[in-house]
Amino acid sequence: MFNFKSIRTKYFWIAIICIGTIGIWLPFILGDKIGPKELPILFTTYYVSIYFSGCLDSVLSKIKNFQDSNREELIKNFLDVIGLILLSIALVVSTILLNKESYHKIALVLSLIGSLIGLRLWWVNNNDKPTFNEVIRQESNETHGNNW
Repeated sequence: MFNFKSIRTKYFWIAIICIGTIGIWLPFILGDKIGPKELPILFTTYYVSIYFSGCLDSVLSKIKNFQDSNREELIKNFLDVIGLILLSIALVVSTILLNKESYHKIALVLSLIGSLIGLRLWWVNNNDKPTFNEVIRQESNETHGNNW
């Protein structure tokens, strides 16, 4: 699954994991008091952005590749995206309510589950897409030949 030589895998670990989680680890470095009450909310804000960008990415890529013969697949994918959005909303609301009622460990587990689903969604959506470097490399090879 992870080919650590690929640009996509490097991008995933650097941008999505290291930089994307800055809202989770930066408060620890700055010495802010992060307790069991704050941690689920930090994870929730992290995965919500991945969820919605992943859902939008999924819809746009399916619409871009739409053909009349794929109408049923487009509808299925659209319903999958709606299901993911509803799941995300349910996870966010559950995390906030459980956290408010001092069920911090359950809230943390829900926020971790949401984060894992969001990361998986990002990985699946970006599986077949060329990275920026691959596009540039292909265009330069077409213009200047393979010795570029």
